[in-house]
Amino acid sequence: MNENVLTIRDLSVHYDTDRGELKALRHVNLDVPKGSIVGVVGESGCGKSTLISSIIRLLAENANIPNGSANFEGRSLLKLSENEMRAIRGDRMSIVFQDPMSTLNPVLSIGRQMIDIQYRDNKSRAEKTQRSIDMLTSVGIPDPASRLKQFPHEFSGGMQQRISIAMALQAEPSLLIADEPTTALDATLEVQIIHLLKALQTDIGCSILFISHHLGVIAELCDFVIVMYAGEVVEQGTIRDVFHRPAHPYTERLLRCDPAGIATKSRFLPTIAGEIPDLVTIPAGCIFKNRCTQIMNQCDTVAPKWTDSGKGHFVSCHRAWS
Repeated sequence: MNENVLTIRDLSVHYDTDRGELKALRHVNLDVPKGSIVGVVGESGCGKSTLISSIIRLLAENANIPNGSANFEGRSLLKLSENEMRAIRGDRMSIVFQDPMSTLNPVLSIGRQMIDIQYRDNKSRAEKTQRSIDMLTSVGIPDPASRLKQFPHEFSGGMQQRISIAMALQAEPSLLIADEPTTALDATLEVQIIHLLKALQTDIGCSILFISHHLGVIAELCDFVIVMYAGEVVEQGTIRDVFHRPAHPYTERLLRCDPAGIATKSRFLPTIAGEIPDLVTIPAGCIFKNRCTQIMNQCDTVAPKWTDSGKGHFVSCHRAWS
């Protein structure tokens, strides 16, 4: 991989609960190379949202980080003051959330919101307005000058998501975090948003950390993919390596569950039997052992090591590369 805009090493995030300490993330390693799109995929509850919250430093009050580091453009995010983090958010690092209808303020016009978020720039209101018009044009909003006067409810869901993307990219950040931005959209709009993100990423030259549970979107958009399960990264590599030769049983089963890969008609969708383990009482050995069909004796007691195929394809499994 090239020089990284974001590097995470050995990151763990725990939450204090009535039942005890819930270990939401454990020893996570992640790289986002400059100018690339990295996808993070996994079931609900695998730690994707906690990962985002820890990067932007907006964790819940009951969260704590016992170990790990997160370096962004050479700066340690976990050591920055709140004022320093506030200066990074929305400027060098932006985020597009899952639901555009709850992202935009319903009582303020689109123009007011797009101009207000440029408060850091010492430019005239006319210059900020023109930049807003240019960004709306770039995301395919017709007649953007007049649209600035409209309110969020006057736009469709797809249009609102385009506006959210325009706002996130307005400051030309070096890292855009996209938190399942296509989940609330229909299939046609989903494809449009994917192509839009790809084009804008090329134009601006930023890196994208794309969070999703949709394997087809990840395959279409991303250069690299990181597979998470129950708070751990179990596999990572290029899209071609991971999708064409998955090394972890969880990744393999996840790919089989993709409806797009079903070759014959069936009344039932494929699933992964079992449940995610209790993250308060983490079991010994492999975290996936209770749902794995390829379990070995050592899986019960020995946690698998993070190993490399030699080509940048990493996996945490006893059977890897054997």
